[in-house]
Amino acid sequence: MLEVADLDAAVRFYGEVLGLPVQRRSDDRAWLLVGERSRIGLWTPQVGIAGGRGGAHVHYAMHVDEQDYDAALQHLRDRGFDPHEEDFGDTRAAYVTDPDGNVVELWTWGT
Repeated sequence: MLEVADLDAAVRFYGEVLGLPVQRRSDDRAWLLVGERSRIGLWTPQVGIAGGRGGAHVHYAMHVDEQDYDAALQHLRDRGFDPHEEDFGDTRAAYVTDPDGNVVELWTWGT
């Protein structure tokens, strides 16, 4: 979970900018699909099931296939973002910040 100040802005970023499909949405939570079997929860500040809370993450990464990497960066640029890029030799990575200050990394390293 990511705790967000403005759910609409967060859903726009993750849904429209990063292209993650919204699976469910309520007034205070949204669930977006990442890949085939993972999801990100966006929550306004609250306590959830079993006392769970969202977190303010500094940085996390999502894998992008090498053949899709350049198109993913162009997609970000077309929406007004200027991703920071790093080339680690066997891995390319781009970093962009969401509306709440979380750093999202798109990386190509094989699994």
